Amino acid sequence: MTTVIGLLHLGLGAIYFSYGLMTIVDLKRGWRTHGFSHFGAAWLAMAFTCGPHHLDHGAHIIVSGRSGGPLDLISILMAAPAGVIWFLLRLEAMGGGRGDRHITGTPLWLDLLPAAGFVYLAALFNAALDTAGSAPVFEPKILPNLALIGLYSAIGGQLARTQLGNRPHTGGWSVSGTSLAAVMFTCALMHGVYALYATTGRYDLDIHGYVIDVLSVPAAAYFLWVVAALHRGVLRDWNDSDDLEVGHRPIATDVRPA
Repeated sequence: MTTVIGLLHLGLGAIYFSYGLMTIVDLKRGWRTHGFSHFGAAWLAMAFTCGPHHLDHGAHIIVSGRSGGPLDLISILMAAPAGVIWFLLRLEAMGGGRGDRHITGTPLWLDLLPAAGFVYLAALFNAALDTAGSAPVFEPKILPNLALIGLYSAIGGQLARTQLGNRPHTGGWSVSGTSLAAVMFTCALMHGVYALYATTGRYDLDIHGYVIDVLSVPAAAYFLWVVAALHRGVLRDWNDSDDLEVGHRPIATDVRPA
């Protein structure tokens, strides 16, 4: 199991770096015509801090003998569907394709998704309480991860709020926007599991991993500011507009109400 967890984290790190590289290409395409993109810059900061976090963690598991925990595996597997969907849509967009799909109405599986999320959260929290029973003295180095739980949850909530706000106008849901919201919620839970295992001593917190997590906090805060500003309409960004030149596609969709 430990090897599988390590490989999954290395895979996640590679995917985040791919997100970052795709964002660089997108920004290079649109910079001269459209200028600076706050959304692109914020997503770049997120990709190049999330990627190193997973690569560092995966390398410690594979190379340094860090023992991967079962909750870590569960949190990755639960995050995988939304992450894979969003990644594939980004690849499609980079190739000049649509980069999104529209779900008309609210199918039963989508209607049940919030309830399923709460069940998963409750089960994970209950398992975390059992695991934390052996926790030693509080480790201050987990504070960045605790901050990331709140920041990623807030980003996911903002994206979900936008989807709900857009529904009366569009008559449905954006697959890209909905999956990105799910990615943010599952990222928050992954950082919660990481902080839990760090507190119990299962995961050691070395200096380079700590520095990565510290840098991740302002990156996530910047991203939260951008999506909140786009939602309120106080910020315009060509990476969230429908009037891009032919051949350009937004990095993400539906972060602003219709």
